[in-house]
Amino acid sequence: MKPSLFLTALLLGSSALSPLAFAEEAKSGPGEVELAALYYYAEQKQQDRLEAETNRLRLKYPDFVVPADVYAPVAQQVDETALWALYEKNDFTGIAAEIGRRQTENPQWSPSEDFSGKLARRQQRVEMMAATARKDWMGVIEAAKTLDPSTETEVDLVWMLLDAYAETGAKDALTNVYRGLLFREGDKRLPDAQILTTLQKSTRDFSSDDVRKAMGVLATSPLLQAGLQPVELDLTRKDVADFNADEKRQTPIAEGEVAKLRAAAEKGDRLEDLSLLGWYDLKLKAPESAERWFKAALAKRRDEENAKGLYLSLAAENKQEEAYAIAEDYIVEFSDDPEFLMNALSLRFSKPDQPDADVKTVTAYSNAILATSDADHAEILAWYAYNSSQFEAAKAWFEKSLDWESAPVRVKGLALSLLRLGAKKDYAALEDEYRDVYPEMWAEIKVAKPPKGRRSVAVEMPDTTASSSAGGGGTSYLAHFKAKRYSACVKDVSAQEARGKVSADAMLIKGWCYLELSRLADARNAFEAALNNSRTQQDAAYGAALTLLRGRLTDDAEAMVATYPMSEKREREVRAEIYWQRARSAFDHKQYQNVLDALNARASLVAEPADLSQLRGWSYYHLGNRGQAKAVFARLNMQFYDPATAVGLSASTVTLR
Repeated sequence: MKPSLFLTALLLGSSALSPLAFAEEAKSGPGEVELAALYYYAEQKQQDRLEAETNRLRLKYPDFVVPADVYAPVAQQVDETALWALYEKNDFTGIAAEIGRRQTENPQWSPSEDFSGKLARRQQRVEMMAATARKDWMGVIEAAKTLDPSTETEVDLVWMLLDAYAETGAKDALTNVYRGLLFREGDKRLPDAQILTTLQKSTRDFSSDDVRKAMGVLATSPLLQAGLQPVELDLTRKDVADFNADEKRQTPIAEGEVAKLRAAAEKGDRLEDLSLLGWYDLKLKAPESAERWFKAALAKRRDEENAKGLYLSLAAENKQEEAYAIAEDYIVEFSDDPEFLMNALSLRFSKPDQPDADVKTVTAYSNAILATSDADHAEILAWYAYNSSQFEAAKAWFEKSLDWESAPVRVKGLALSLLRLGAKKDYAALEDEYRDVYPEMWAEIKVAKPPKGRRSVAVEMPDTTASSSAGGGGTSYLAHFKAKRYSACVKDVSAQEARGKVSADAMLIKGWCYLELSRLADARNAFEAALNNSRTQQDAAYGAALTLLRGRLTDDAEAMVATYPMSEKREREVRAEIYWQRARSAFDHKQYQNVLDALNARASLVAEPADLSQLRGWSYYHLGNRGQAKAVFARLNMQFYDPATAVGLSASTVTLR
């Protein structure tokens, strides 16, 4: 057996290994220990020692070359632990202070690229999240100006941008962001889960046909196709909702599509599905099915709209008593829709064989009639009062109905009421006025027998001062208002005031007439007089707020909104005008940050028109935020050409150079 190389080396002694070892050492060059001395002398700027050490290494290692970085400045190793601790707390003010302190000590120092990059992104995220939370949609858009939807990896930030564009009505920008997210290719393509979420968002912003086309392009894998089923169901919900909302559409949606929603509603917990199907079936004249859906929805939660649907379904099935019971149960909620409530309650008053209405029902019906100025229902209530021998109330309601719309049966009812009251003078005046118009009526009236009916609940009297007197032949203030005879309207109400106490309804209409005449102080007084009546309070508050805004009394208008309730739509309208006036005033006073604050608050309520976006751009410009100013003007310039926008874009661009 041949001895091993190791054994041979042992037999030959160290001399057999030393030439090989020496050769290897000569080839390898200096190690870290020897080079450390070289770097040390260079760092200490000891040039003589540096040269001597270089010569020594060259003698020992003939191929030695001095490393290039020996003469380079030594990189400073800076401890950024404190900065990262502040970063985790989102303490951007503290970070700025710490960076300033360090640069004061060493002007050449700056944070690492890693820290600076991550800080910028963290600030952007925090700013976008805060703006989204306060619904400052323009603030979200400004904070997201560096995002590229086609490459951005933090997709939730792009989703915030989508919400902002959707809320501000920026349709073109919205489309571009969706395109950048959904139609990426290669390794930039979004994961399936993020594609699904984005498509679900798109059902809010685009037609069902457009979303389905996009789904057809994107559904490239069986897994994604299966995941799109919830999106397809959302599209069906959208289709059904659009059908329900469009009065002109009568052709039903394909039953195969609706069947999926029916199945989901049967086993699901979504109240919205039950309501959608109820209104869908009601529109298709299938009230039995609609009744079932609405009852299921109301079993989950008391809800005004679903109660309306159930009432209409029962009425369509001729289940009048059940329908009336729903109206009675929801009498408070339905009072926000007086026309609906009035029609729903009329059953108790329109037929003589109906049971007595209770006090709550009589009050609600009376208020609804006054709120809508409905002559037909005023006549129904007048006959109800007459047939129950409440002749004063009957007279007052017949006068109301005649004020709103003349008809022979109303003249007859008023004449009969006057006869039962023994008001011979008023009766004669009425007959004299209408004898030639309705000649056959009067002989029948004079031989009519008095009613024998009685009711346990008194019919409430309307505000008789709000109508013209019987037989007077005058035109009511309401008719003047509807005909836009505003001066005559004011004159009529003022005449009633001179005769005694005037109704809240009359003062409300007087306020609108004064406002149309631009007599703002008088309009304000009239509206404030109508604020004390619960029936007219909301309308009076709205009118007063508009009057105050017309007079540029912005703070007073805001106080009016804060004090008195209004519908959501009206409050949004008033607040939008408040913020516009504040923005305009702040701009005139060169308070540019206040301009932006007011515009951001307004943009959270309604879409921002181009003229206000110009105001935004100039505010950024005057605050020194030239980049943001340029972005605003550039976006406006892309939408349409306007000389003022072009000037703003030019000014902000020149300044940036």
